Amino acid sequence: MAKKAQVSIFLIMALAIVILGAIYLYFQRITIEEGEIVQPETAPIKSFIEGCIEQTSTEALTILGLNGGYINFPLDIEANPRSYLQLGPVNEIKNPYWWHDGISAIPTEEFMVSEIENYVNNQLKACINNFEAFSTEYEIRELGKANTVAALTENNVIVDVNYPVDVLKNENRTRARFEKFSTTIPIRLKKAHNFAKSIMEAENRDNFLEKKTIDLIALDHDIPTTDIEATCEKREWKFDDVQKKLKQLLRVNLPYIRVLGSNYAQNIFVPNPFGEDTYQDSYFQSHYLWQVSDEKFPDFNAAFSFSENWPFEMQARPRDGNLLKSNVEKGLDLLSFFCLHIWHFTYDVVYPVKVTIIEANENFKPYSFSFAFKVAVDHNQPNRQNFATTVFENVERPSSEEFCNEVANEVTIYTVSNTSNEQLDITNVNLTLTCGPYACNLGKTEWLSFGAASGLIKEVPYCVNAILRGKKEGFLDAQMFIQADTPRAYTLNMKPVKEFGNYKVVKHQLSNPSVQSELAKNEKASIHIKSASSSFEAFGAYPTESSFPIRLPAEDSLYDVTVYLTDNDNILGGYKQKWAVNANELKSASQITFHVMDQGIVSDDESALFIAGLESYSKQISVPELK
Repeated sequence: MAKKAQVSIFLIMALAIVILGAIYLYFQRITIEEGEIVQPETAPIKSFIEGCIEQTSTEALTILGLNGGYINFPLDIEANPRSYLQLGPVNEIKNPYWWHDGISAIPTEEFMVSEIENYVNNQLKACINNFEAFSTEYEIRELGKANTVAALTENNVIVDVNYPVDVLKNENRTRARFEKFSTTIPIRLKKAHNFAKSIMEAENRDNFLEKKTIDLIALDHDIPTTDIEATCEKREWKFDDVQKKLKQLLRVNLPYIRVLGSNYAQNIFVPNPFGEDTYQDSYFQSHYLWQVSDEKFPDFNAAFSFSENWPFEMQARPRDGNLLKSNVEKGLDLLSFFCLHIWHFTYDVVYPVKVTIIEANENFKPYSFSFAFKVAVDHNQPNRQNFATTVFENVERPSSEEFCNEVANEVTIYTVSNTSNEQLDITNVNLTLTCGPYACNLGKTEWLSFGAASGLIKEVPYCVNAILRGKKEGFLDAQMFIQADTPRAYTLNMKPVKEFGNYKVVKHQLSNPSVQSELAKNEKASIHIKSASSSFEAFGAYPTESSFPIRLPAEDSLYDVTVYLTDNDNILGGYKQKWAVNANELKSASQITFHVMDQGIVSDDESALFIAGLESYSKQISVPELK
């Protein structure tokens, strides 16, 4: 019995050890996932991938905003020209109508999220470009395809990407595996979409635009409606003139529509012959101020627009060809000299309106979200019946190879080196064209017209909102939106960069910042440089046994610089400040020296406090020095 009791005790102890070990490993794994420690040697790869995720996500959000919630148009919209507003002729972007011909087609939040996810999945590979920028320093293997999950919150867009890669640093054989990446973009797409949806729902409920159109018709003396006039002179109007006048009235007056509860200026100048020249004292304050819902959107502005070049349908009754004529009645006997003209005209009018929701809060990234809908007047009465609602689905599409081979138009692309001082033609720029989920390799630019210019002439697929990208060693990657719907010519500006293979990091003790010293043998530093005005980023790792250059645009720039000093286990110090770079100093420099504040090995709480106050501590030491 005693032996059995001893065995039982040992079994219980072994089981307890296993359970405690499992609990420890579980929480250790959670800790690593929540606060991943990245070695300085491999940190540039992780930052590069996250930078590409941010770039492609921002592209997706930009296209989504331009096209009213769409990136890829459903086939029933693509095949029906009446279902979208094509803005042109210069900037031909398709803006699918959220309401047209009795059909409601407001894209859902879930649909927009899937559009973002699909775009990032399809375009991330092109941005990463097989890690060519790191090919001499690292061996990087892709272990699986990117899988993106996006979420719209009240104040930003979160994009999480599961993308397993194995990274091996050639010089010291440091190895790391990355899988989970995330970026948060301070764009309030969710709120902008909710504001836009409120306007569309209010228009279908209130017929606000139809009523304004009817008012403009009734109040203008150049547009005949119903009247009686005692005259023997012929009363007639040219229909073309009437139509032209209504277009002018819509173009001039609709931009004065304001949404109550949104961000709009009451003191904006408005010509007013009867009082003060401001919006709040004008006719529009009383008649063009619109309450779309009880919810307020104080950080957003809504701009309404109509162009006389957009599709416009108008009919008048009665009508004699291009003339609108009154009916004449003559008096009898003693009143034979008396003439009376009577007229009554009714109009049908259908035209598009574009609404642009604009972020007005400077704490968030500038963003605009545009959508369009049709206004419909039938016999001088609003006509906004809904007969159907579009169902949003992801459709099966042709492969990239099939799409790229279906060429439609010839474009000419010139490539130039663009700095603040000069502009020079350059060749051997590798060009790609992206249209929605498709990426087409166009080839490299060469000398054209016997050396008079550099560029490429190429037949490309039809695309009204394509992204042209250019890559060349010694230059930053460049991109621009182009319209590949008709033969056109474009100039792609490439910014030259200054490359620094020679850079170093020195440290200053927190107790005596005036004294600097070299890093210890077991200490390393990771460097992150980000433009304060653009999406440009650069990375570095010190010490660098072989060349891992830092590349900076050859121009005046302001950067946010962050440097972390570590040993194998701890964050020892760092630097965080803005850095203003002068183009002339950059041109003549051959080395950069980065300074970091060193706190040394301390407790976790002290380290956390130091990192929280890093920006303040960094003011005690020098900014990066160009030598």
